[in-house]
Amino acid sequence: MFKATISDTRSWRNSIEAIAALIDEGTLQIEKDGLKLRAMDPSQIALVDLELPASAFDKYEVEEPTSIGIDFSELSKITKRSRAEDKIELSLEENRLKMVFMGETNRRFNLGIIESTSSPPREPSVDFTSEIKIGANILKEALKDAELISNHVAILANDGFSITAQGDTGSAEIKFPAENIMGLSVKEKSRSVFALDQLNNLLKASDQTSIIILKLKTDAPLRLEYAIGDGRVVYYLAPRIEST
Repeated sequence: MFKATISDTRSWRNSIEAIAALIDEGTLQIEKDGLKLRAMDPSQIALVDLELPASAFDKYEVEEPTSIGIDFSELSKITKRSRAEDKIELSLEENRLKMVFMGETNRRFNLGIIESTSSPPREPSVDFTSEIKIGANILKEALKDAELISNHVAILANDGFSITAQGDTGSAEIKFPAENIMGLSVKEKSRSVFALDQLNNLLKASDQTSIIILKLKTDAPLRLEYAIGDGRVVYYLAPRIEST
C-alpha cells in the first residue's frame, strides 16, 4: 500500500521533469523514507539519481517498500497538467499509479505500471579535483551564449571558472567573475568537454532559485547537483573525449 499527498506542486512537477529529461522508462523505488530513482539514459552517457524524501509530502504512507516500472514520458505529460494551486494525491491501486489533482476541479488519472527488471546502476566513483557552486540562471545564460558557436563546451576550473566553445566559424569564452560564483574549490586544474544538449537537459528541472553544484575532474564524468524542494537530483555526465 502506498498513499501520498503533496501540495508543493512545482517540486513534484520538477522532480518528474528531472527524470523525464533523461529517460523514458525507469524503476521508481517507493521506500518508507521517500521516493528514489537511479537510472542511466539509453545512450549510457548520463545517469540521474533523484531523491524525494517523505518530508516533501503532506502525507506519506508506505506499508512495504516496493519498486514499480514507470513510463516517465507519459507521467511527465500528465504532471505538466497540474496547476500551482492543486494538491496532488498519489496511490497504487490494481497495478496502476493513481493521481488526483484537487483544485478548481478534481481530475483523476491512472497510469499503468510497466514491467521493470533492471536494478539501479552503481554511482560512479570519481576523485573530483574541483567544485563550483553557481546560480542556475547564470549557468543557463552562459550555455546559451556558447550554443551560438558550437554544440559542445569545455568547462574549466583553475584560478577561476569559465566555459569556452570552439566551432567552425569562431569561438566563445565566458568567464564568471568571483562575485557571481557562490563557491569555488580547486585542488588542481580541471577541464572537460561536454555535449551542450545533454547539459541543457540536466538543467531543465532547475529554476531561478536553484544553486547548481558542479564537481569536475579532467576528462572524467561531470557531477551536477541541485535541490528540488526538500529533495535533490544528482546527475553524472560522461565527457566528450577530444581527438589529439
